[in-house]
Amino acid sequence: MHRRDVLKALATLPLATALVGCEREKNKEDKEHLNTLEVHLDGAFAVVIQENKANSILAFSPRPKKGDEPHQFYFNGYPKPEDPQKSYVFKLSAETRNRDSKIAISLGLNDFSFKTQRWRVGDSLLSIELPAPDRITFSGHRSPVRFLSDRRQAFMPTNHILEYDLKDAKLPKLECSESSLKCEPSRDSFPGVTRFFFEIGPKHSLDVAQSREHAIGFFNYILQQSFPDLAEKYQLDPKYARGQEYTEILPRAVPVVFDYGSHGPLLQDASYAVDCEYAGPMATTNTSPLKP
Repeated sequence: MHRRDVLKALATLPLATALVGCEREKNKEDKEHLNTLEVHLDGAFAVVIQENKANSILAFSPRPKKGDEPHQFYFNGYPKPEDPQKSYVFKLSAETRNRDSKIAISLGLNDFSFKTQRWRVGDSLLSIELPAPDRITFSGHRSPVRFLSDRRQAFMPTNHILEYDLKDAKLPKLECSESSLKCEPSRDSFPGVTRFFFEIGPKHSLDVAQSREHAIGFFNYILQQSFPDLAEKYQLDPKYARGQEYTEILPRAVPVVFDYGSHGPLLQDASYAVDCEYAGPMATTNTSPLKP
């Protein structure tokens, strides 16, 4: 190699080193500011996307009608339910990176994503005001159901998860109507991910058939009470939960490890599951709610 070429190569080293160093610092800075907020809505919630209010979200769970199985509300995984006689109101504030972008909605929610111009909230166990999320998705399986009007089969998730890409490391703020609640992120949060859990389920434990029948009945009740224009077309068939065609496809759990000589597993309470089989409808609107 000529001396001139060697000098040229040496001259470029500081610049190349500086560029690599800058890139590493940028990647490190991006990772430090990569924060996500997850709002988990487990159970019978109606989720309304308000296009007339910058795609903000109003999620609510109506009280069951008198004589039906009452519901209980659990906040952030706490094993004791909140007072069912109270009405809880939450408001979340969060600075997101893509405030004006369109919400990305999981295709798995398509069967129960509707549009309407007539809707109301009514008497609800709780309601949650949220800014527009970056994404709406779900976790776990979807249960097969059937629409009553045209007997079309569909698949309904058990929850909605609202995800936000936060603008900076500043934590979101959750305001609560009840001072008794600790409106802090769930202990199930972890570095880079802040979580809130809102869970609704029946007061009493139900077997599989009862639970699904209750969930279908309550979904239909939400449509009738809160989305009158959708009720006739989208109410679910309550007989489908009891039919042979449904029970044939129910999932079941089987042991994956067999321990010879063992008399049974050693169990320890780690968490609980809200026994509500289906989530509620998700509706997009550009109108304000009807007055009660």
